[in-house]
Amino acid sequence: MRILMNDSQRNFTVVENDELRRYELLAAGTPVGTLDFRVLGRRRVLGHTEVTADQRGRGLATALIKAVLDDLIAEGVRVTNYCPAVERFLQGHPEYLVVLDPSHPPIQPGSTSQVDENHQDGGSTPLQRLVQAQHSRLSELAVRSQDPNIDGFERRRVTDQFAAVAAQHAAAVADVLLTASRSSSGEDAAVLLHNLKQFEQALRVLKGRVYGDARFLNLSTSEIWRETERLLDEHDSLETRVVSGLEQRHDAGSAADLARALAKRQWSSPTRPHPNSPHAGVAGRIAHQLWRIADSTWDELEGRGLPAEPTEHANRHSAFSHYLFGTPDDADLTAGPDTSQTHRDLGNQ
Repeated sequence: MRILMNDSQRNFTVVENDELRRYELLAAGTPVGTLDFRVLGRRRVLGHTEVTADQRGRGLATALIKAVLDDLIAEGVRVTNYCPAVERFLQGHPEYLVVLDPSHPPIQPGSTSQVDENHQDGGSTPLQRLVQAQHSRLSELAVRSQDPNIDGFERRRVTDQFAAVAAQHAAAVADVLLTASRSSSGEDAAVLLHNLKQFEQALRVLKGRVYGDARFLNLSTSEIWRETERLLDEHDSLETRVVSGLEQRHDAGSAADLARALAKRQWSSPTRPHPNSPHAGVAGRIAHQLWRIADSTWDELEGRGLPAEPTEHANRHSAFSHYLFGTPDDADLTAGPDTSQTHRDLGNQ
């Protein structure tokens, strides 16, 4: 590891962990903050900044980002940024803008606040609401899986559900959103693809640990969950950015078509993570179809209790639609000219 900064007064050190492709802020030798990166030639792509929950509110993210950018500027390395925390730092410290690569634009000013507003409002479009509903479901399962008040059998069952839903979501995103975004935004798609592979690898380790795989028994369950949740948070941010970009380039009808395709693909995707298989393009879709057949067979043989595709509801606004879009059963779904039609279409798939 290469040391970027050493703060002896606060006993903090910032290092570059080239093996894990991340910068780390260490407190007494233990990582308490990370900033992911990818190397593209002489350029670095910054992905996600994370500080452990017990260390937040102490300015550690700012210290980590400052140390990283100071080092990159000194080394003459240019950056493409996909991290909202780094973007906020740059907005408050314009002298660091020289680190950005003008030929590969970063997050545009104002886009972060717009994404945050969409998160708070639950999204203003069907596609945004769909991905946020799925993210919320995964977050709920992750919290439930780590509840110390449930017994071991129930914890294993819920963890297995989390791994299955997460694997299905990852495959659906690769098949639908990556396919739609690669032609117009290759950089966004590449970063999201990298995250999906890491996320599926984390799911594989988590599932192996739960099922007693000897290769993972020496790993701490809490550390595995911490890495899984970090990648899930990063995925949430990246997917939201990709969705925002897609909606800027497509009309409302096309965006609604993507929402329907994503919802449908979610329930026809593999229920196990396959990080070493192709993820994108035709090869990725074929691999997902083959794994879906294999996974379904094993699920049936094991009697694995997994979430099933919701049944069609007699109401044209199906129960699944209300779940996805967070609306009450008899809500007025006419907030916009195309929204109600989208709900009807999704309910009639």
